[in-house]
Amino acid sequence: MIVEYRLLQYREFPERQEGRNFALLARAGGQTHVRAVGMQRNGAIDLSYYRAIAPRQINEHWVFGEWLQWLQDLATWNDAWNPENLISDRILDQIAANGRQIVTTPSRFEDWPDINDVDILLDSLEERLIGTMTKPPEKPFSEWIDDVFSTSELVYRKGFARGVEVAFEMPGGKPFVTTFPYAITEEPRMGFKAIAFHGAKKDIQQKVNDALISFQRAVESGFLVKERCIVLTQAIPKVNKIYAEELEELAQLVNVTAKDAPDLLRKMAA
Repeated sequence: MIVEYRLLQYREFPERQEGRNFALLARAGGQTHVRAVGMQRNGAIDLSYYRAIAPRQINEHWVFGEWLQWLQDLATWNDAWNPENLISDRILDQIAANGRQIVTTPSRFEDWPDINDVDILLDSLEERLIGTMTKPPEKPFSEWIDDVFSTSELVYRKGFARGVEVAFEMPGGKPFVTTFPYAITEEPRMGFKAIAFHGAKKDIQQKVNDALISFQRAVESGFLVKERCIVLTQAIPKVNKIYAEELEELAQLVNVTAKDAPDLLRKMAA
């Protein structure tokens, strides 16, 4: 069976060209199909899953609902997206090139010669390209983080800043550039990464890898010491404990939902 598909991506920082796949629009078996984060098989949409995808846009998650509804309409409109109708492809191509936070990928084709069941094919594509997500807690991760910084009074510390971009010189190559969502840039410096450990495994692994390499470069350069490389987390599911063990080799993990989190941060900053 031949399948043609496009992915919809959310890019928190469009200039980095790094996207999180959240929806799949596919042509297979003579029909158009939609699979997406938070979309049930009956078409109902649960936007609470998007707290893990776009935690900084907590008040704008309705936009994802609008996109998913549009995709569903596109899939049910018989002539909307088919090889003979180029209008929809032109629209999707324009979206792909707009450089905004939500984009589509170009069309891709795959041949699945051993698969005759469309649902099995779509399940496989969804698992590989979007991933299986766990539902995040009701209180947004970002709110927990804001609360713990406020209670610990680190937010009032000289040099406290958000979205701090740092470049580390690399021998014989381009500088390594990373962004710490939170940092204290005055001595004693602290760098923070935030990983909720809820969502698709692929995204969690990407964040873990980013934290590991960022802290490694920061320590090697003398910008940070290991004791002040901090990963802010929520309660970590057992299935993701292996990632926590990786991080603990280079950083300190602080569960911002724990009662002692403010005290831990104060001690680390002392």
